[in-house]
Amino acid sequence: MLIHTRPLSFLPAVVSIVLLLASHNLHFLYPVCAFSSLSHHTLVGFSTRPQTCTASRIKSNEINIESNTTTERNKKNGKRKGSQRRVSDGSKEGKGVREGSLMAATIETGKVPYGEKSRRFRRTVFQHGDWVEHRSSNSRIMKNLQSMLFSGVVRQLRSQVGTVAAVAAFVLTWNLGIFPSLLNLWPGLQSFPFITPIILPSIPFTLSSPALGLLLVFRTNASYARWMEARNAMAKIVAQGRNIIRMGSTFSDDKEAVQSLGRATWLYCRSVMNQLSSPYEDEELYLQEVEKVYQGNDSSIGQRIVNSPERTLAAWKQLSVELHSLPVPDTKALIETDKSIIILGDCAAICEKIYSSPVPLVYTRHTARFLSLWALLLPAALYSAFLDLGTVWAVLPASSVLAFFLFGVDELAMQLEEPFSILPMQSFCDQILVASEILAGNTNEDEL
Repeated sequence: MLIHTRPLSFLPAVVSIVLLLASHNLHFLYPVCAFSSLSHHTLVGFSTRPQTCTASRIKSNEINIESNTTTERNKKNGKRKGSQRRVSDGSKEGKGVREGSLMAATIETGKVPYGEKSRRFRRTVFQHGDWVEHRSSNSRIMKNLQSMLFSGVVRQLRSQVGTVAAVAAFVLTWNLGIFPSLLNLWPGLQSFPFITPIILPSIPFTLSSPALGLLLVFRTNASYARWMEARNAMAKIVAQGRNIIRMGSTFSDDKEAVQSLGRATWLYCRSVMNQLSSPYEDEELYLQEVEKVYQGNDSSIGQRIVNSPERTLAAWKQLSVELHSLPVPDTKALIETDKSIIILGDCAAICEKIYSSPVPLVYTRHTARFLSLWALLLPAALYSAFLDLGTVWAVLPASSVLAFFLFGVDELAMQLEEPFSILPMQSFCDQILVASEILAGNTNEDEL
């Protein structure tokens, strides 16, 4: 079987795996170089940092330096420019790189974020221009291939795909190089049962692939369902928060009391975000925002919520207190509004359930073990198939591509399983703050 193979046919596989491992250790040199050639950026120190910035990027950086929240970005000289904001949202300037995206972070820092560092760049809020770009990009093959260089999922799979590629290279090297050389030196090795070419039949993989596919699909569907449930819960929090402020401003003429109700509604939403976020990323920002919103005589309220061991419950109680402190002619209006506060508590409980309870670990671990063993043994099965075609060198790329897609599906499920760190939680809280300013009367209609 091995007599008809060319002795040097395994060299392309060895060269490929050496280049793969070298690029792995050199900070992903191969995609960075490809991005440099495709995007016409200058390659500086193995990075993609351009020498000059476009006018749109300079403008966006200046805006980010001036303010950190959506509300502040929509203000200038103390006045909100609502009409300008609605026109400019989602517009594409320069090269069409969306602010806060993985591509923008790559251009800015010179390297592609991946893993946990990339999750904060996935908090996408689409506007009209983003939808236009999204619809048009699906039909561009070259752009889709180029965008793989910015994919955090691709970067996250480097160890899995690299391991499978290394196994494939070893199978090729053993079957086409080492084993024939050993037979030439010691012909008696053929009598040893365990010193044989590494070849497996393809039937076990054909029979087991449907089961593996079902495990991956069920896991991905479960993770997506968790993401959708979390998104619906946050949408209800925003909607019910707006409703509380609207009803309070409708039933009460006390502008100051309604403004306090709006601040309490924002504080509850912001406390939910803080509970569901990483303390290393959000704690300092949470303290700064609460201190900024609760100033003067109300500073003690913000300090009490911040110091509470259960900030969400404390903010929930403060919201109820502010609601029932409204001077209204009919107390039935407060009872109806209190129903929205109950819904806010239900939504927070749903978020806590998702955050504290992952997909059953026994399911996740069994799927991961099944997939790992299946992918590691796959090169030996592909070897027999490609040997009949006379292209055994194709075992390496075929194994790597299959590993990329299968492990990629599992990685998608892993990324979606905990949805709150990839949802635009800050944007949800800013929406409550904007609603408070408009509905509670913090701004005049002629300023919008």
